[in-house]
Amino acid sequence: MGLDSVSITFLDTHNDPIYEPPVGEMPLWQHVTINALFDIGSDQSHISKTLLELCDTKVWSFGVLENRVWEDECKKDFHAMQFGKRLWICPSWEAQTELGDDAVVIDMDPGLAFGTGTHQTTNLCLQYLDTNPPVNLKVIDYGSGTGVLAIAAAKLGATMVVAIDNDSQAVLATKDNVVRNKCESIITTHHIDDKIALEKCDLLIANILANPLVELAPTFAKLVKSNGSIVLSGILDDQLEAILDAYNPYFNQLVVKQQDEWCRVSGTRDIK
Repeated sequence: MGLDSVSITFLDTHNDPIYEPPVGEMPLWQHVTINALFDIGSDQSHISKTLLELCDTKVWSFGVLENRVWEDECKKDFHAMQFGKRLWICPSWEAQTELGDDAVVIDMDPGLAFGTGTHQTTNLCLQYLDTNPPVNLKVIDYGSGTGVLAIAAAKLGATMVVAIDNDSQAVLATKDNVVRNKCESIITTHHIDDKIALEKCDLLIANILANPLVELAPTFAKLVKSNGSIVLSGILDDQLEAILDAYNPYFNQLVVKQQDEWCRVSGTRDIK
């Protein structure tokens, strides 16, 4: 039921986000707020009547949306961001001249794929890379999103980075950002369905979700060299125990870093 609307957005009325439901469960919002955009000449009486007939609601309102240059709206909330001492993400509309001579800059604008540094999970991974630059290391970025972590690894000294994602939009975003950051000689990008033969790496980064992280523990263990490192993110604090249980058999010195309700786990592969 669009009623000739330009767009429709569904929101949880009580702002109770569902980050990752338990396996086999599909929780639903009990109350949903719907925002719809219509052309200015739309018949409000007809819309109200149809809502009464089709929806279990008696609360709605109409308002006029001020005309704006929507392409520029995101610029108001997305600025250059620093991670650790040297690493920065800088959008195209901000100058980089005042970031410092030793700044390592990732050129990136917000887009459809996940990962521009604004979320805690990406932030935690970028902080790790800034503190532990992967100089002369082979890196796998599993779940690359925008490619921000792969690009950070490349610009911080990695000799080879493989970026992998299961989302076609993310693969395209990664490829575009790799070119934009002039990292094509270091980073190769693949869809998970490409079924490439991955070589063992010195560092594997996976900023995805907790359930896939648990399932992938044996796979990641095979991909990381003895004494190599792993960095896991996308973990809520109540999911941490499951992650530690899954990775303890393969990795030593597991370290947890928390930011708000999100956690990062890093560790060292057992020497075999």
